[in-house]
Amino acid sequence: MPFFIAVACLFDTVPVGVYRATHLHFLAVALGGYFVFRDGSVYMKYVMPACCLIGFVVFSNTSISFHDPKLVIPASAAEIGAWTNTLIAMGELIFIVVIMNADLSVRRTMDVEMRKAIANGDFQLHYQPQINEAGRVVGAEVLIRWRHAKMGNVPPVKFIPLAEETGLIVPIGNWVLRSACAQLAQWEAQQHTQHLTMAVNVSASQFRQPDFVQTVSEIIRLSGVTPSKLKLELTESMFIDNVDATVAKMIALKAIGISWSLDDFGTGYSSLSVLNRFPLGQIKIDKSFVRDMLTNARNMVVTQAIIELAGKLNLQVIAEGVETREQLNRLREVGCLNYQGYFFSPPLDIDAFGTFLSLAPSKSKTFS
Repeated sequence: MPFFIAVACLFDTVPVGVYRATHLHFLAVALGGYFVFRDGSVYMKYVMPACCLIGFVVFSNTSISFHDPKLVIPASAAEIGAWTNTLIAMGELIFIVVIMNADLSVRRTMDVEMRKAIANGDFQLHYQPQINEAGRVVGAEVLIRWRHAKMGNVPPVKFIPLAEETGLIVPIGNWVLRSACAQLAQWEAQQHTQHLTMAVNVSASQFRQPDFVQTVSEIIRLSGVTPSKLKLELTESMFIDNVDATVAKMIALKAIGISWSLDDFGTGYSSLSVLNRFPLGQIKIDKSFVRDMLTNARNMVVTQAIIELAGKLNLQVIAEGVETREQLNRLREVGCLNYQGYFFSPPLDIDAFGTFLSLAPSKSKTFS
């Protein structure tokens, strides 16, 4: 978009004494670009708007253009064009400001409601079963859900990013961990569920808290759960900065028995150094590989290579996003022994999860 505006400015040849206004569109594009891509890459968020502002300054203070006397617009038409461009550009700015204000209002409301949800305990935990090669439920990944009285079911994709921005992800993450450990303690107290493990996602903001190790250790101590039953899941992006501090925290919690799982493996900053340097116990093959592995030969090769590499490094592998029997059979053929996905079950509330567990033995008979 900035390129096309710049080209239009270069060919905007007007008579002497008439001001050109095409460059005013740079302002709307700069503001709109920052708003639309505020959660995007550095280029789209900062570089593109900066280029627009530079273009606005340049074309506001110079008469640079591809001047051709034959292409000069008549004065009357040029004045109409200048007024038209000015009004349209101002309309664009007003429209963007209105949209930004509405979005800000929604985000402010969402922030207030999240704080109320934390105080009132309105968040809920759902559990997606994790299955082994024999069809037995060996654990669950805990996922947060928010059922609001007026907004209904609010998808995590709508409130988690905002929670990350506002810092609320830290108390929310700690609540999830406490609640998950409390449920894990209940499972340990019953013979038919005492073998289950619990996987909990840890956000970057939560992990980077100076007291993260102490907080997790205290939650484990107070809940009384066996630390080895708890798996903390990190994404690959968290292994980029402060490597030494990251390793130290992981080692400290591994020392008390907690295991670490690398979530969405293969979609971010994967490298052999991550697997070699960090004290991981499990790799989760991202669902994008599982989804396309039957139709995309490259995905199948990558999936098989991950499984083989993990085996040589003595790392457990679990494939997420398993949705069909064909995917399950192919994963078993290449040596993947643990699975998670809608083929088995969607995330369930605790009552539905209990029902699923009671039916699991009969399901395992038809697993193979």
